[in-house]
Amino acid sequence: MSDLVAHSILESLPEPHCVVSRDLICSGANTSFATLLGIEISELVGAHASLFWPEVERIPWSNREFSTEFKPAGRGPLLVRIATFEGELLLIRILSTFSEDRAGEVFHGQRLETLGLLAGGVAHDFNNLLTGILGHLAYARSVLPGEGSHVESLVAIEEGALRAASLTQQILRFSRIDGGELSTKIDIVDVISRISTLIKSAIPSEIRLAWTPLSNPLYVMASEAYLSQVIINLIVNARDAIKGRGTIEVTVDRLCGADEVRELFGEEPPAATYCALVVKDTGEGMDDEVKERLFEPYFTTKKEGGTGLGLSTVNSIVRQLGGAIVVHSEKHMGTQFRIVLPSVTHESRDSEGDVDSTGPVRGRGERILIIDDEYAVRNVLGLSLSHLGYEVMTASSGLEGLEIYAEERGTFDLVILDILMPGLSGEDVFVRLQKMNRDVRVLLVSGFSSGEVVTRILGNGGRDFIQKPFLIDVLSKKVRGCLCD
Repeated sequence: MSDLVAHSILESLPEPHCVVSRDLICSGANTSFATLLGIEISELVGAHASLFWPEVERIPWSNREFSTEFKPAGRGPLLVRIATFEGELLLIRILSTFSEDRAGEVFHGQRLETLGLLAGGVAHDFNNLLTGILGHLAYARSVLPGEGSHVESLVAIEEGALRAASLTQQILRFSRIDGGELSTKIDIVDVISRISTLIKSAIPSEIRLAWTPLSNPLYVMASEAYLSQVIINLIVNARDAIKGRGTIEVTVDRLCGADEVRELFGEEPPAATYCALVVKDTGEGMDDEVKERLFEPYFTTKKEGGTGLGLSTVNSIVRQLGGAIVVHSEKHMGTQFRIVLPSVTHESRDSEGDVDSTGPVRGRGERILIIDDEYAVRNVLGLSLSHLGYEVMTASSGLEGLEIYAEERGTFDLVILDILMPGLSGEDVFVRLQKMNRDVRVLLVSGFSSGEVVTRILGNGGRDFIQKPFLIDVLSKKVRGCLCD
């Protein structure tokens, strides 16, 4: 085989490769290998392998896969695989280019991902319990006298359950790691207010976190988990920049100036209106060199505990949301991050957690099938909806629900369907229900689910979605809305 053909073959391989003879002379390498080592190919070819491979004379060639170190020093052990090539030549393939530090970062990220999934699973189960508690509480209120010594206890139980539900929702928001979460109209003022309360325990007492919310909501289109991640990363970054006493100031500008928007997005900005989230600190500030590399993945100025992923993640999320970042910073003068995001028209909206003074909406004898694997949830839903005047049947699994629906010949006016179930998932059940009845009305419920799944089902004919835990008053309105559309 000619040297030219051999070189072409090596260059076509995406992983770093080199070829070493039995007498340990390097006879070829591809650009990926040379780039990894920081050495020109011309310097490698014809040189003894010890030039870039200190351990080469101690390698047990009988092992086809092992860890070893290459120069330059400090890159850490790399995983390589050996194969014979044309008899006397050894083809060295680098399977992993992670250094020990980089591998540690990856492991740390995987551990955080695992913890996020665990937290999400726990929150899911806890939400089911809270749904049962709130449902039975609503039922007890409907059958007990409106006055008496028991009323104070019922109020205390409800307040405690709602506070627990709020904490659980925060766990869910921060544990969601999939990229398919629903992009919805979110009040950025409300999100910051909740985060500032949650994160105060992570801020040292000598650092003041100043946040003065606007008197009215300010809406942006975003995934709440992503928006929360941006806010938390900026506050934590500001905290780490302050040595000793200092202040982190968080503000929101309702409208950005037209000149600023044009400068960021051009003469024809993609959105009609923009707002700005501003996080300002009195920390050490940054020089020009640091500012230039600020959003590079894995770049960090923190000697300990820094992964260099926080601001890179912020930049990526802001761009996904159609926004931009403006950074002002000087050494020893502090830093200001200004996140400019498209805003949406201010409209008042009813919170699902707010209970209308008229109470729950009653039914008119419609038939409802509840499919949920949690006994506590389907039991309280069945009890409550029956009490509101609906005819209810329940199923403990997706398969049982399909069997009941088929036996009743699709005579149900509405199906309340849990998304996350063992065996057949909620999405599988929805698809099969539609095959039996294209016009089936389905109200989705879940304590923890992928926004991508919810979006897909709603886009294919699902009527609405409600997050566990919920109050029966809110459920009754959702049910009525599905039946009347």
